Amino acid sequence: MMNRDKGFTILEVMMAIVIFGFLMMMVAQIFNGELSLMNATRNQSELEQKARTAMVHILDEIKLNDYTYYSTGAEGYNYGVYTQAPDHPQQCLINLKPAPAALAGDHSAFPTGTRVYYNHGQRELWYRDEATNSVNLIADDIDIIEIFPETSRLLRIYVKATDSTGSEYELLTWSRAY
Repeated sequence: MMNRDKGFTILEVMMAIVIFGFLMMMVAQIFNGELSLMNATRNQSELEQKARTAMVHILDEIKLNDYTYYSTGAEGYNYGVYTQAPDHPQQCLINLKPAPAALAGDHSAFPTGTRVYYNHGQRELWYRDEATNSVNLIADDIDIIEIFPETSRLLRIYVKATDSTGSEYELLTWSRAY
């Protein structure tokens, strides 16, 4: 009789390693797919949040102020939403196309009262505190902001955000000018 040592042969060990390697490769592929999906979902959620934030700020400026109306500015600049109460000067609430001097840092080039303005070249929506001349970013990655007067008292507002990967998110709403 032959005396055999108990244990695994080299062939059995190699087969176990190959099977274990295939299993680990499948687990890694599933994990990588889940991570990619999670990142894509997070990026889309951030883009949606930027568009919603821009829309909410625009709607707030329209709804929280009386005597609002849409106006096209002189010389192709400074069009957007304005307010003018009786016996008060006209003030700009939302400036969709500021003059180039205003975007270059000359805040005196903004129409009186400008609170929110859109920098199309940088794809950013900004809030401006006229009292201190400080500005704060509301949202970036904003490709398009359009405000169109459907009637004298109804404004159509469209916001489109696009990120560097090409993902897009669009919002469309209507608001009454008060």
